[in-house]
Amino acid sequence: MQLNPFKKPSFVGVDIGHKTITLVQIDKVGNSGWKITRAGSVPTPTDSIKDGVVAEPDVVGIAIKQGLKDLKISAGAAIVGVSGGSVIVRTVRVPQMNELMLRKSIKYEAGRYVPSSIEDSFIEFEIMGEAPDNQMDVLIVAAPREIVLSRVQALERAGLEVDVVDVEAFAMYRSLVESDETSILHQMTMAMVDIGSTTTTVSVVSKGTFAMTRTIPQAGQTWTDALKAYFKLTDEQAETGKAQLNLAPLTTDQVLDNQPLRVLQPHVDDLIREIRRSLNYFQAQQTESGQQNPVTHLVVSGGGAKLAGLGDYLSHKLGIQVFCIGVLDNPKFTYLGTEEVGNGIDLAVASGLAMRAFAKAG
Repeated sequence: MQLNPFKKPSFVGVDIGHKTITLVQIDKVGNSGWKITRAGSVPTPTDSIKDGVVAEPDVVGIAIKQGLKDLKISAGAAIVGVSGGSVIVRTVRVPQMNELMLRKSIKYEAGRYVPSSIEDSFIEFEIMGEAPDNQMDVLIVAAPREIVLSRVQALERAGLEVDVVDVEAFAMYRSLVESDETSILHQMTMAMVDIGSTTTTVSVVSKGTFAMTRTIPQAGQTWTDALKAYFKLTDEQAETGKAQLNLAPLTTDQVLDNQPLRVLQPHVDDLIREIRRSLNYFQAQQTESGQQNPVTHLVVSGGGAKLAGLGDYLSHKLGIQVFCIGVLDNPKFTYLGTEEVGNGIDLAVASGLAMRAFAKAG
């Protein structure tokens, strides 16, 4: 969703989550390289985000402004992302028509998939290509106006002009896969799993084309809350304890004498069950259309993916290859900042948003 056609010289990618707001500033190096010059996060003010909507734009704007100052980011414009169960990303098959005709009929097409009012949504589309029987495949993206405009308000309160509102799943794919032309994932049917604090987004991407995106209301905070309730800890104590756990022993299927892991396991299994449901749904659609195109790889990122051993456990339970990767695992990226960011597993979305500034307006 292009909101302003005039590019500004300095941009920041802003990933507004329920628990943290991540800020990334990058520069392009040559034709295909990237350097992250500034990166970090600030806590999201308590109860300021509700179901993806920035309920307190002024408060969130002040937090972002302070984050920009602390990280010494001197950007005048921002790219922000949207995600969640009410943000629809779906490839649909429609009769062949030109782009002008499709633009006139897109509300009708999107209305079959958008749960909320079409009039209350921003809708964009991209024609992906021809399909059999005089049809064509179209990628439809729809986002509630309230989610989009509340984020724009917060960024404007922080003194930033919003250049583009992107889809967070697109940004994650851009930074982790698309930017690395040597990645084996380009020709794969893969699922990207972005584990945040309150929600997990599962996106199936087949040879670079988004087939579906689904949001699961379980994520890192679910696991923290389970430890917090069982051991009667503060939120901070539970987070610290969770960071010390490793799920790898669970791949042996043996009964472990490790109470924290035993508390955590059913909740991790709940998330895995929902991921499997998403993959099965995609596969059922493929079978229905006469295609055999199973998901063979899983790419996991986001703050919740920091849990040690998670990739091994996911692979063990789902029976597919899993990569738990951050943006700095991509050889196209270098990091020049001073903040400790590890492999950038929680920077993938913000980095991909910042990269959007260098793309052609779309």
